[in-house]
Amino acid sequence: MGLVRSLVAVALAGVWLLIHLPLALADPLSPGTVVVLSGTTHIWVADDVGVLHWAGDTRALAARTANWDARRVVTLAELLELPRGGPWLSAGLLKSGEPVYLVKWETSEAVPTLAHVQSIRDLELFGIDAANWGTFVYDSALWERRFGLSPERLSRVLLEPAIAVPSVVVTPLGTAAPVAVPPQAHSAGAPASFSDRDVSPPSVAATMADAYRLNRTPIVRADGDLPFGAGEGWSEGISLDGRDHRMEVPYSSHVLASWTIGSGGSATYVRVAAVNLDYNKDVASNEALASKVFATYCRGTARCEGASNPVGPTQVAGMAALRYETRSRVEYWTSPSGGGSSDFVQHEWLAAHVFFIRGEWGYEVRVFSEHPSTFAARSRDVLGVLSRVQFRKR
Repeated sequence: MGLVRSLVAVALAGVWLLIHLPLALADPLSPGTVVVLSGTTHIWVADDVGVLHWAGDTRALAARTANWDARRVVTLAELLELPRGGPWLSAGLLKSGEPVYLVKWETSEAVPTLAHVQSIRDLELFGIDAANWGTFVYDSALWERRFGLSPERLSRVLLEPAIAVPSVVVTPLGTAAPVAVPPQAHSAGAPASFSDRDVSPPSVAATMADAYRLNRTPIVRADGDLPFGAGEGWSEGISLDGRDHRMEVPYSSHVLASWTIGSGGSATYVRVAAVNLDYNKDVASNEALASKVFATYCRGTARCEGASNPVGPTQVAGMAALRYETRSRVEYWTSPSGGGSSDFVQHEWLAAHVFFIRGEWGYEVRVFSEHPSTFAARSRDVLGVLSRVQFRKR
């Protein structure tokens, strides 16, 4: 009888383990298994080795295998026990200002929709972390260059939350009955701003802060990282044909801000651009940064002088910088509409360039004009403003 009791006890223990063992251990996922988070429409699909990937849209699944007959519904706790990797996305995630959007592009749609991710916890659940932030999350300029669409023209909706934000109950003065405040949508901003809003555990915020340092595009505004403006009388924006001046930027670069001043034929322009050094490993000094930028700047010009040697060192916000002065000639034929004749256009550009590196970003501040009579004074004004700015501490 003692042996029988022992065998029964072992059998019952085995049944208990099968019931209570986490799904990840009790039943490994076969390739293509579709896992649905209970109470939501969010799905994950298992790859060839059983690792789950959040599926952002139907285009992301078009070239993958999803076995809908092997569909499982799991709780959040069960999902967290399962092996998860990076998300499967068709057009990535877009960071526009503070919010982060899923670029949701279904196979039946001509253009995608921007779906606002509600919290950093959702991003983490979808498989976004410090190691892959720069792979999946684009800023607006980089996303537009890669996909050829303007984010500003896309419709925006709220993405269904994966992890619910708890409701807050408040009692107004003079009111006995509590009033329920619905969950608030937290913008999933760039990682360094997470400390301003308690939307994730400190460990997650600290981890993502490092990714922010590497991958977040800096902001050049009065309230940005570099509170730099061109000076009094300047207005934002450059209305200039890209063929007239070397407007291209190296790989993984971003035009942060631009200004113009003047009227008639005496306009002077300023542009601030940043190069992501995490994606340009060959840039380790101001000289290398200048060489990288000038390789693009001088390409296609009839003449480009002054790009080989700096005219002198300088400083920006206490950091060593290099200043160059260039003279370039741009020549091209116009392509008039309506059957008119083509014209040969030639421009002689004067430019002052200041290069400096801060963290994982290399910066170029460029002042340029076609008019020697006004360029010298304008460039001195801008360089004077630049010499006094300070990066904001975070």
